[in-house]
Amino acid sequence: MSDFPAQPLPLLMNPKAGSLFRSGLDAWLKEHAEGLRIIHTESADDLTEKCRRLADAGEPVVLAAGGDGTLMHAAQGLIGTDTALGIFPCGTMNVFAREMGIGSRHFDLALKAAQGSSRQMVDIFTVNGNPFLQLAGFGPDATVVKLIQPWMKKRLGAFSHALTAIQVATSHLPLITVTLPNGETEQGTQVIFGNGKRYGGEGHLFADAKYDDGVLDAAVFHMESAGILSEILSYMLLNGINDHNLGDTTRMCRMEGCTITADASLDYELDGDYAGTIRPGEEAVIERLPQQLKVCVLDEPVPLTPLDHVKAHPMVRAFMKRLVDIKDY
Repeated sequence: MSDFPAQPLPLLMNPKAGSLFRSGLDAWLKEHAEGLRIIHTESADDLTEKCRRLADAGEPVVLAAGGDGTLMHAAQGLIGTDTALGIFPCGTMNVFAREMGIGSRHFDLALKAAQGSSRQMVDIFTVNGNPFLQLAGFGPDATVVKLIQPWMKKRLGAFSHALTAIQVATSHLPLITVTLPNGETEQGTQVIFGNGKRYGGEGHLFADAKYDDGVLDAAVFHMESAGILSEILSYMLLNGINDHNLGDTTRMCRMEGCTITADASLDYELDGDYAGTIRPGEEAVIERLPQQLKVCVLDEPVPLTPLDHVKAHPMVRAFMKRLVDIKDY
């Protein structure tokens, strides 16, 4: 039997965020608000600070509503504490929520995990001191995120990534150098670091990555933008990169940290949010924090069929919604 908390669980959310309505969370809360106390936030920094205060006050669980970027900011206030992060996934991709077995926009499961007793410890890595939960990308995938306008995300959802990728496909790509702690180097035009298996939704990019093994998995691609996209998709169809399916233009390595440099301005993203640009002569240092993050997970994982995974993908959902809109027009 689940241990239901005596006190309402704090749920932090930005009341102005459009994702609350688009995801259905606003409607869900009207029927399930009992057992929750809603705490409004005004900014990412405000979210981090309120999470930190709740942890200092001894709250066992703090819930955060949002996508991967929002969860990253919530985690910053909870890393290294005894307070567990409860995930209410209402973003576009919700990659970390999928990795933790909560899925995308499955709020009943999210509440069940928070009210249960199972907790998972998650490694936290940083780029120049800024933490990320699931993914860090250096190259065209970060440029795509940088160029997406808020109205595009609001109206097109996951399709906004595909449309912007076409724009980036013809741009010049800097040469990226990854320097490992032992001095070895890898070079390419796109580098993706994974703390878990998933990338861009349900698809697995890293076949063997684990969020609690103390190392990051890294894929280094050396080709033009259009080739990178097709290469990533091919690996996802193979259920992720491993030592046995590497192509001639892809390298994979695992590390606790590294240094990134480039011969031209290089964009990077953390958990799907544009995080900055490295200029020539500058570097990005990736390190693992000594502390971990405690995350609420389901006591009994909910099995999903391959069709469930396909239907849950944000691009499929966006396509189905578009069909419904056209039909109702």
